[in-house]
Amino acid sequence: MGRSIFSVALLVLVISASSAFAIDIHAGATMHVKPNSIWFQDDVNLTHWQGLMKAGDTKGAAAYADEICAQRDAWQFVNQLTVGIVSYDSANNRVNVELQDPGRFQGTKWMVDPSVLVK
Repeated sequence: MGRSIFSVALLVLVISASSAFAIDIHAGATMHVKPNSIWFQDDVNLTHWQGLMKAGDTKGAAAYADEICAQRDAWQFVNQLTVGIVSYDSANNRVNVELQDPGRFQGTKWMVDPSVLVK
């Protein structure tokens, strides 16, 4: 996964962050995660990445994403994928999702930033 892919993904996240709150996110809903979004194995890594993004450190966030993806603590999927919302923590800006698309990751649970979700 090249740095340029992460840079583009980060740019998309920053641009779309304001529109994420316009959609209704609630447990049990079926939604989609945008292509090239970063999916985190746990909320600790998501929170750290979000902190870098909030501070405006896009280079640091990209480097961190490279590192945790290399360690398989996060993944970046190229296609838009369907998820079920397990829970939404609006106070901490994170969503727990379950991947619904067929394949080896079907049924796995992830933490994502709300800005990567679309109807």
